[in-house]
Amino acid sequence: MPRNPKVYLILIFVFLVLCALPPSGMRRAHAESTDAAYKLLVQEMLDQVDPGSVQNLIAELSGAQQVIIAGQPYTIETRAALSGEPAALAAQYLFQFYEDLGLQVEYKPFSFMENTLNNIIAQKNGSIFPERIFLITSHYDDVPVTGPAPGADDNASGTAGVMLAAKILNQYDFGCTLRFVNFGAEEYGLIGSKDYAQKAYCSGEDIQGVINLDMIAWNTPGSSPNMDLHALSSIPGSNQLAITFQDVVSEYNLDLIPELADPVTTRSDHASFWRYEVPAILVSEDWEDFNPHYHTSDDDLESLQDIDYFTSMIKASLGTLAQEGCLVEGGWGTISGQVVDSQTLQPVPGTSVWLNNPGWDFTQFTRSDSNGNYQFTALAGWNTLTVDGLGYTRSELDVLILKNQDLEQSIQVETLSESAIYLPLFANIRHAPLPGCP
Repeated sequence: MPRNPKVYLILIFVFLVLCALPPSGMRRAHAESTDAAYKLLVQEMLDQVDPGSVQNLIAELSGAQQVIIAGQPYTIETRAALSGEPAALAAQYLFQFYEDLGLQVEYKPFSFMENTLNNIIAQKNGSIFPERIFLITSHYDDVPVTGPAPGADDNASGTAGVMLAAKILNQYDFGCTLRFVNFGAEEYGLIGSKDYAQKAYCSGEDIQGVINLDMIAWNTPGSSPNMDLHALSSIPGSNQLAITFQDVVSEYNLDLIPELADPVTTRSDHASFWRYEVPAILVSEDWEDFNPHYHTSDDDLESLQDIDYFTSMIKASLGTLAQEGCLVEGGWGTISGQVVDSQTLQPVPGTSVWLNNPGWDFTQFTRSDSNGNYQFTALAGWNTLTVDGLGYTRSELDVLILKNQDLEQSIQVETLSESAIYLPLFANIRHAPLPGCP
């Protein structure tokens, strides 16, 4: 204890002020700490993208290194869409990669020139808003159409970026659903992505954003690390994706100079989503520093000299998806308790109990059981607990839920002198079929 009485009084005053802080003030302090935690978490993700893992995936995809497919050694010498067995084995290699990560993965077949080809879709379900979907995509086919076609830059580079995003982001909790998609037959006119985008639109999927990676590895050694972002300003959310990408580059000190392309191109799979007004961007290397090996058999791993540039492109793309895809940085806890009558202290069964996290605008609902008990698995942080039962006044309480901890919170409710029963109004709503869909 301080010997000086004045110091002692000051400490008491400070303590009382802190105790008197309203929940909103405490929420602000908590928000600042979670913002710092969020940045550390994203940095942790980016640190897992290293030149060695990038080069290894390009080596496997481009035939510079043997792979194991269905237990057998194989060299991917071409991924050309109409190459038959090689294209099928390249698709199987991707399927196997995502399956080994424990992700939901499936082939999405489509027809082209009397051939059945495949898009490969891997998915990580969202823990809060699973209906909201974000995509990171690439095409995995390449050219030349005959002979060796390593396609290291076009587009093993984008495909490796999607694969690494899946491997790294799968370790973390996301509130929205993330999809990792590799399209077939892009080189023939975006065939795979057109089929996928139309079916997603016709089934009413809520795709909130698409980050398409196509040719992200070429930079002339020693040149400026410029790169292009193609966003369509007429589609709400498209420019925002590009801005988020630029913010990630700045926030995490990545050695890139991202520039908004003008004019934009429709020569990659992002354009298939623009047709349905889905926010999408193309992430690509600087077209003013164009790869001289484009669409030739010389587009191989050895031609990609600036691996640090390539690594930064993947980091920025992964960070953008983390930023947009509802990263749950604070974790989860639980809250449970009992609803009791304030006068009799007897349990009140069947009361409506809501838990709202205002930071996420996420509300959960349950009813107290026959013993008046309720329980939620809840987002960590400040939440509002609301209880409303027939014949009782509504009670509301701010609660702080901590990560991996159980909060015990019982609530006493007071009886009303008069009560009313409110009947919900239900409507049978029929949705008209979307235009241009079967």
